[in-house]
Amino acid sequence: MARDFISLDQVAARVAMIDIRCGRCDRHGRLSVARLLAEWGPDASLRDIMHEQIGSCAHQDDSQIYTRCDPRKVR
Repeated sequence: MARDFISLDQVAARVAMIDIRCGRCDRHGRLSVARLLAEWGPDASLRDIMHEQIGSCAHQDDSQIYTRCDPRKVR
């Protein structure tokens, strides 16, 4: 069965660190892929991890979709 998401093991094969940023505010961070693998496991969805890491963004639960937190992988 094909995956409909990018898994952490696919990211780990290419980079050691990832940068994520909220597309709506100035919240950002740099994450170690090795630490994320230890914490989440190789089959974890990169999208789920980004949402969890940006989780304390003030826009996380905005009722309007256009102002809601929008985490993006930068590199």
